[in-house]
Amino acid sequence: MSKNPGILSKVYKGVISSVDRFVPGLVRPLWESPAGPRTVFFWAPMFKWGLVLAGLGDSLSRPPQNISLNQCCALAATGMIWSRYSLVIKPKNYSLLAVNLAVAMIQLYLIFKHLNWRAQNAI
Repeated sequence: MSKNPGILSKVYKGVISSVDRFVPGLVRPLWESPAGPRTVFFWAPMFKWGLVLAGLGDSLSRPPQNISLNQCCALAATGMIWSRYSLVIKPKNYSLLAVNLAVAMIQLYLIFKHLNWRAQNAI
């Protein structure tokens, strides 16, 4: 590991310290928590909500015959694995738990939708 932080780390720390002055007292406990917006433990799950939105789009609009069973199984499995991991790590990361449970649930629904289509068309 290098001794000097990179340019992106310096920019991030500068942004965080400039925003720090404007954080209201009501939000301060979240802001200063070990899994709050000042850490990667907050931002990684926030960006992962994109997978949830994509899954919701698939569940609403994708025909069941076009659902990839392998992909949905892989995403459901990783959602369940990372849900467990989010409770084992320190600090416990409940935002990571929420996003991974949402990923797993949506993918399990898509698996059910595809398998239901297969069962109806097997006759």
